[in-house]
Amino acid sequence: MRRNTFLYIPNIIGYLRILLAIGAFWQWEQSNRFFLLYLTSFLLDAADGYAARYFHQSSELGALLDMLTDRCATAALLTLLSHLYKQYVLIFLFCIVLDGFSHWLQMIAGLASGTTSHKQAGRFTLLKIYYWRPVLTLACLLNELCFLCLYLLHFLSSSSDWSKLVHIVFYVSLPICILKQFISLLQVWSSYIIIFDTFTST
Repeated sequence: MRRNTFLYIPNIIGYLRILLAIGAFWQWEQSNRFFLLYLTSFLLDAADGYAARYFHQSSELGALLDMLTDRCATAALLTLLSHLYKQYVLIFLFCIVLDGFSHWLQMIAGLASGTTSHKQAGRFTLLKIYYWRPVLTLACLLNELCFLCLYLLHFLSSSSDWSKLVHIVFYVSLPICILKQFISLLQVWSSYIIIFDTFTST
């Protein structure tokens, strides 16, 4: 059974996501190819979750693979942006650290409280809204699109029609991207409260 877990359909989709992400960064200077490969890898994130529920093939391996792929891909994209926009390197590095630290602390909080998922709303209403699946999906999509738009704008001519469209998508997604960083800070605080309450009550 443990061996079969590696062949679960959601996990196979997860492996494909990793290959697509590697392919994207392998040719990061080819903006169209990078965008299509990276976006496909990201969109498959929703597909593996749907497959896990549809085929009843949820597993700890799949959950860890999914989260690690998300964190590593986003961190790599932000690292690339820090190379393309050196004047904003501290902002991108802050986003990398905040994203990784907030998810790590959520995992610790989950272990401390005995829950099976790192997605814990805690006592904050905004986090409860955020973890509603449609909101979570839209927020993550717009957050990633914001970073991808920054990547594309580095390569596009400012006078092209595509550049205008990408600018529009960027400015639409930017407020959600900023909100998501604030939510990550809330996740840190919420996880700290859970960990503190768990250890002080024992």
